[in-house]
Amino acid sequence: MLIQKGVLDAIQDCDEFLRSFCSYAEGALFACRLLPVISTPRLIESHGAWKNDLSRVGTHEPNLDDGLDHFKRCGHLAFWLRRMGPIVEAIDTTKNLADSAGYPLSADELEFRELLLGYCNEYIAFDYAFQICKYYELGKVPPSARAAVIAPSREYYHSMCHFLKYKNVSPHAMHLIFKSLFLA
Repeated sequence: MLIQKGVLDAIQDCDEFLRSFCSYAEGALFACRLLPVISTPRLIESHGAWKNDLSRVGTHEPNLDDGLDHFKRCGHLAFWLRRMGPIVEAIDTTKNLADSAGYPLSADELEFRELLLGYCNEYIAFDYAFQICKYYELGKVPPSARAAVIAPSREYYHSMCHFLKYKNVSPHAMHLIFKSLFLA
């Protein structure tokens, strides 16, 4: 997924959101040779819920000069993506009968595949929003030193995915998680 300047404003448009999210999900899953099957109605519903939340939260915080920050917007985005579960299946591209078997999966691909098969929507929701936060933090003047080096471990991703799947995690909690990851 290519994150560009103004992505959070661009994905306010539903069509742009669908393109951006689908591109990200396909790229992420293809890293371990899986192909996502995405429910467009669920994705549209998550987009609508996200926009409604941002509007509602924005009216309850009248002292904001520049609107909601990227952490708050991404916290709400991750919440709704996880909650609506737009990825309904992951197709194993190594099982395509029309193609030869190709190279065997590496240990890293197998480990990532295991995470995705158990927590696909949780992983994608968290990492999509995390990557947007990272982009915005790197674009600040001066750029965030923490954003330049942050790379959550596999154990962190596994814990985060488990937490998102089995616990009640609010959009406000997601906001704080994203913000805390980038504190110096």
